Amino acid sequence: MSKEPENRIPLLQTLLQYENVRTAQLLAEGSCQRNYPKSNDGWMKTIFVLEGRALDLIAVPLTLLVLHATAYTLLTKLWLQRNDRAMESWEMFFSLVINTTLSFLLVFRLNRAADRYWSSRTLWGLLIARARAFSACIIAHTAEDNLYHRDEAIRWIVASVIASMELLRGVKELPVLNFSGILSKDEVYRLSANTHPPIYAFDEARYHINAIFRVTEHTPVGVAQMYARHLMALETHVDMLLECCGGLERIRGTPLPIVYVAHLRTFIVFALLFFPYLWGPSWGWATIPIVTASAFAWLGIDGAAAEAEAPFRQNRVNALDMNSYCLGYLEVVKQQLLNHAERLAVEQGR
Repeated sequence: MSKEPENRIPLLQTLLQYENVRTAQLLAEGSCQRNYPKSNDGWMKTIFVLEGRALDLIAVPLTLLVLHATAYTLLTKLWLQRNDRAMESWEMFFSLVINTTLSFLLVFRLNRAADRYWSSRTLWGLLIARARAFSACIIAHTAEDNLYHRDEAIRWIVASVIASMELLRGVKELPVLNFSGILSKDEVYRLSANTHPPIYAFDEARYHINAIFRVTEHTPVGVAQMYARHLMALETHVDMLLECCGGLERIRGTPLPIVYVAHLRTFIVFALLFFPYLWGPSWGWATIPIVTASAFAWLGIDGAAAEAEAPFRQNRVNALDMNSYCLGYLEVVKQQLLNHAERLAVEQGR
């Protein structure tokens, strides 16, 4: 064996050559999600998180509602000097009705948002799994005289995965370093110039798999049938990748209807605004902490739903950690190519 296994396949060699640059870029890009505490890290880590609560989404209404409750309490206790009184039965009934109604609305909103998040995670995982299956299939079934087209098809499928991630995040100009060892700068610019970069990458991959399994009048019947089966399997993988990408785009482009969100938020704000007037005489100085706690609870649930509805944003800690998925896929492709190169080296050394 005159050469190291990785030197027998140009794509594997370039993947290894630029691995550090590519990995550093992808890790830095996904650091917001990767480095933040996870929901299974235990009570102490999860209770005291701040950024993960999406407080910036509710800061304005929360502040205004707390200031309103504070102003009402100070006005009635210090200026008007009203005395506290016992809570009436109708007030307790009215409180129960409001709390029950809002609870149902908030639970439905949070469930819909969580379902969108889980669907996004499922589709993204399926996209990665299909990409792995594609690279495994084309490595196993490509003859030695078609290695160029095989490597080109793998390059563009890998590029399609990274381009899909950037598309879902709304990135217009693809980061060149993300594609180090995969595409050249000119190819990245050409990919970025397309309206839908993943589809362009899929089309490039299709071109090369069709070149691998092209049938002519000189192709033996048995070989032609085998080529047709392999081509159909690979085309199916590409079709599934497209479906996953389209499903993710649908999730990104169709949040919960505004009529529901607008009605719910109006209901929450007006309920919390009227709290001091309805129950302030009974609560007294406790009006401020009760309204604050209620506003934080209700608005926090709406904020959590809004955060979960947008699972692709790069700068949000609760978004999907898509960069880690891409790094895992690149590691699998590299290992698949290395295993294949080693098998070739063993066969040629016999």
